[in-house]
Amino acid sequence: MNKKILKRILLVILLIILVVLIYIIINKAYNKKLQENMKDLNWLMKNVDITEDFAIGSNVLSVNKLSDIDIYSDAYQTVIDEKINNLKESDDYTLDNPLLIYNAYGTNSSSINIYFNTDEDSYLTYTVDCDDNDISDYTKTLYNGEESNLTTTHEYQITGLVAGEKQDVNFELYNENNELIDESKITVFMPESKVDTKLDVTDGESTEELEDGLYALLGHDKNFNSNIYLYDNDGILRSEIPLNSYRSDRIIWIDGNMLYSYTKRKFALVNRLGKVVKTYKIDGYYMHHDFIYDDDNNNLIILANKDGADTIEDRVITLNLDTGETNEIINMQDFAKDFYDTAVAPEDGNTYGGDELDWVHLNSLSLNGTDLVLSSREFSTIFCISDVYNNPTLKYVIGDPTIYEGTSLESYALEKQGDFISQAGQHTITYQFDDTLGSGRYYLIMFNNNYAGSRTRPDFNWDPFVGAGDYNNGEASKYYKYLVDENNRTFTLVDSFDTDYSSIVSSVEQLSENLVSSSGKDNSFSEFDSNHILIRKFDYSSKKYAYRVFKYNFNNFWYY
Repeated sequence: MNKKILKRILLVILLIILVVLIYIIINKAYNKKLQENMKDLNWLMKNVDITEDFAIGSNVLSVNKLSDIDIYSDAYQTVIDEKINNLKESDDYTLDNPLLIYNAYGTNSSSINIYFNTDEDSYLTYTVDCDDNDISDYTKTLYNGEESNLTTTHEYQITGLVAGEKQDVNFELYNENNELIDESKITVFMPESKVDTKLDVTDGESTEELEDGLYALLGHDKNFNSNIYLYDNDGILRSEIPLNSYRSDRIIWIDGNMLYSYTKRKFALVNRLGKVVKTYKIDGYYMHHDFIYDDDNNNLIILANKDGADTIEDRVITLNLDTGETNEIINMQDFAKDFYDTAVAPEDGNTYGGDELDWVHLNSLSLNGTDLVLSSREFSTIFCISDVYNNPTLKYVIGDPTIYEGTSLESYALEKQGDFISQAGQHTITYQFDDTLGSGRYYLIMFNNNYAGSRTRPDFNWDPFVGAGDYNNGEASKYYKYLVDENNRTFTLVDSFDTDYSSIVSSVEQLSENLVSSSGKDNSFSEFDSNHILIRKFDYSSKKYAYRVFKYNFNNFWYY
């Protein structure tokens, strides 16, 4: 090669390296300075403002800030709250002339907060009416925090607004006798979303009504920070909750507030107006797959990975919401050591691209007093561990008996009653209780993925799992309901039906009458009636999948 050409190539390479280094240095310095500024209330007061936003609508205010500012920081929420309170005190707002702020606290990008006062106790209803005639009206009575739902101080977060659409919001004010005493209207235009505004909807054969509520798509792909997307019964996107860098595996309700994770180490407690009232941080661990709430002990119980460990997805921790303390309560190596010892590390690493050993792959949990059931996808087993806080003890395992032959778990295995195929690669194991069953007997429901896959156990015998599919193809996944009898140490399949096949992820949730099932790899979720007949199916666009779908009615939070 010509020496001059070679020198030019080397010079270009050096220049590229220099530019990259300069960028890294500048970016690092910028982030460091931003982190310092995020703790500086004076800096935030000067660099965050609430001004009129004609793009959203006439008389609607919007928050102006740098896009890099973390909305979940305590300092930011303090500053925004002070600015909103100053605005509230600046005028005597009425329903005809309310204070309107788009996405006031940054936690719902399809919302407008409304503030006004009335002379008499009253409550507010509203209807969202889109210009698009294919989008049905969305009507709700707003919750004001009072048991009677009557007040003279009205502060609400208006949800149900549709991204990318022009829409009228019609307000109606009623007195304690349910008489209409005032009404008004605003016209707004919501910013576009990066996901489907309208899902493809297919009606099933059931004529039963869908349960009231919004379907929460949790972990939609791994793009857009896996925000929480809320869809109504017509498949219309009605709210979007932005997260920082990780999905939330569910929404939990605590003392009238909404709790969800927004990074792998942090949770936010958010009130009905969208204000982050408190954040919590895990120390020494980061979460995966699932978390639940133990009301008796005010603990989050979390599936977690330990920093620096050579294994993943095999530990359970607690985060106490009173003290903020993190504690490890379960290490699965204490209960299935021989399974750990015989696990084979895949040549191409774990499913996340790392070299940590994912030998048990816990993916869901459910609590009964101090008994905890855990789902292991890697060897299609349900573990029940008792006295989880003081003396964690293996109580039983549930799975095909061939899994445990000649292992330390054989004596803990409940006996299968009846002729059925055991669960394979299951998700969302959930306790379900029935007082008529008596002590020591209850149900466990689950999404049985019916998936024959175990990356760290390549010699696993899948012969007993007749009909199980592989990662890309399968006939059907299933809803499973086991009757567990601890007294006789048995488990029995008492109910099941087919769902769309999904080898991994997915969920099932029992509502009051209906059942919601999500088949993540199929990019769909469905609601079935009490006889498991399809009422409606929803299909969404996705490069990969949504991790799971649960349905919430948001009563006594946004709605009354």
